[in-house]
Amino acid sequence: MSKNDDFCRPEVFEGGRSVRFGEFTLLDLFGTWREMGRQYGSLASSQLKEMYAKVFDDRLLKFGTKNRERMETIARDFYRNYPYRLRELLAGMAETSGLDFEKHLLLNAVQVIVADELWGNPPATAQSFHCTGIAVWGEYSAGPLIYGRNYDYQDWLKELGKNLIVAVYHPCDGSLATASIDYPGIVYLTTGINERGIFLALNNGEPSGGALQYHNRIPAIAELFVFLLDSPDLDQLESFFQTTRSNFAYVVGTADDQTSRCFEWPVFDVKRRLSVKRPGLMVASNHFTEPSWGLPRPDDEKFWWTRTRRQNLLNLAEHFKGSIDVPRMKKIMDTRLEDLGATSDSTIYQVIAVPQHMTLSIKVPGITEWTDIPIGGFLKRT
Repeated sequence: MSKNDDFCRPEVFEGGRSVRFGEFTLLDLFGTWREMGRQYGSLASSQLKEMYAKVFDDRLLKFGTKNRERMETIARDFYRNYPYRLRELLAGMAETSGLDFEKHLLLNAVQVIVADELWGNPPATAQSFHCTGIAVWGEYSAGPLIYGRNYDYQDWLKELGKNLIVAVYHPCDGSLATASIDYPGIVYLTTGINERGIFLALNNGEPSGGALQYHNRIPAIAELFVFLLDSPDLDQLESFFQTTRSNFAYVVGTADDQTSRCFEWPVFDVKRRLSVKRPGLMVASNHFTEPSWGLPRPDDEKFWWTRTRRQNLLNLAEHFKGSIDVPRMKKIMDTRLEDLGATSDSTIYQVIAVPQHMTLSIKVPGITEWTDIPIGGFLKRT
């Protein structure tokens, strides 16, 4: 387990620094978006090059169904509607990483490219894109609110788990300091927390929201980064959801130190779950559960056991009601689907957040143990 005294000597570059927590790298970045990109590119140069080599040279370009031109087109299309400050971040990375800009676009879009590889391949798709989240507070928690999330994707990406980066951004433009957890070179947000303790975790929502995509909208996963940069509280965050149209269907769990809210976000609308039968408990998988949609529950076998994973977490929360602390949450997150939990071979990393204490715990199943990171000490630093 990593603690403050487990730091290796930090690397520094142009005002940013890199700190190791066990197997994981934390980047502490400051300045303009171009400057933070330059810091990222230099400090994570080896991880970026390794990620590119293992994903593209060793796998997708060698064994994938798409050629380089097709992959570059996907990456460019994904980048086309990006917010300017995130464009600057990517441009800065390319100045110092040793990789050219086209390779950075490919790294940024790696999970979009992998998804494109899987379309039309039902056996692979059936085992992918799960993601599950559980938040407990009030009567369910033994202390403050705890949020646990499984990020699920293609299981071979788990091999790159030690490359995961916690990037902490301190923009000089007045935005809130925000931390993102993802693979090297990814400039969007699926799991993150800001300096006000607002945590956010994204799940695929296709089982209820459909597979329709809009390519003329800002990618929702880029918008989520902006949401955290600009949201000092959950009410402000909710206003962004209510104002913004998604480009794909998602289920997004959010939390502060007091409560959790879940947003069901297809391309045509957004609804916050209001049917709370269990105050103090929120469980999100991949289908919408707000009754006002009027939707049937999706078929489990066709849609990644979304109902079973959700029900398993509800059952575990009821069983451990009132005793769930961080060690207990780690055990819940470690419980596999076949053992009546939610974790599977497609769970490529896991995150537990305690917003009140501003702490994160990260694990890559089968690759690393749980590693604790005092994220508040970095988000609050000036």
